[in-house]
Amino acid sequence: MRGLLLAIVAVVLTSLAPAALFSEAKQNLASNSVSESQPKFVKRRPEIQVEGPPDYKPVDKRVYFIVANHCERCQFELARLNRPGGDFEAMRAAGWKIGSGPGNQIQIIDQETIPDLIRELNVREFPTVACVIDGKIVRSFKSGCTTPLDVWTFGWLYKGRNERPGAMIPEPARVESTGSYRLRGNHWSVDGDWNPPKATVVNHLRSPVHAYGIAANWQIENWSYEELRSLHDDLHEREMGSSAGFTSQPASRGADDLSANRKLKGG
Repeated sequence: MRGLLLAIVAVVLTSLAPAALFSEAKQNLASNSVSESQPKFVKRRPEIQVEGPPDYKPVDKRVYFIVANHCERCQFELARLNRPGGDFEAMRAAGWKIGSGPGNQIQIIDQETIPDLIRELNVREFPTVACVIDGKIVRSFKSGCTTPLDVWTFGWLYKGRNERPGAMIPEPARVESTGSYRLRGNHWSVDGDWNPPKATVVNHLRSPVHAYGIAANWQIENWSYEELRSLHDDLHEREMGSSAGFTSQPASRGADDLSANRKLKGG
């Protein structure tokens, strides 16, 4: 009897063991299935959004400072304007926005990016400057002469007003003069040359660029170098709408009291 009871207990235990093992395996399988089907959440460092410097809203009125690749004159002018204490530093301190982006009041731009405007300007030498409003050129300079690129020129281009100081401080002339034309300083360049020979100035004044401003009875070939440069300066400033510093008639010969304008910016 005792032997029969032990045999029954053994059979029951044998039948229960696989069921328990199967139940445990099923639970493990279910656990693994859930962990694989659900995404694994890994603690990561939050992403950092790095923003660049704020861009100015593009303006529809700006002065284009147009440059060209491999242009030594462009590099020279930009270096001069950007030097410490130079014109661009003074303008930025006064609130002007200057740079290569479209949100600047003075935008430094490569001529290849604005082919239509270059064709309209009909220029082949750089740098050149022009004021553009809504994509249309409203102010620029005639080909043949470069401008004195300074704060006053950029101001005139942008505002349409010539704010160059017009005060004249007389001083005794220290240069050669024939009395044909009053003398002044702060000379403009001629075809990009800041110190052109006399013959170049005469030929330039006689060219179609300025011939309209030369009176028929003016024998400029006999004028002194400084008189020719002064006439050239006045013609340009008349084109800019400035009456200060322009003389429509030559000075009378033999004038005793010749005077020259003190140079405001050198040159």
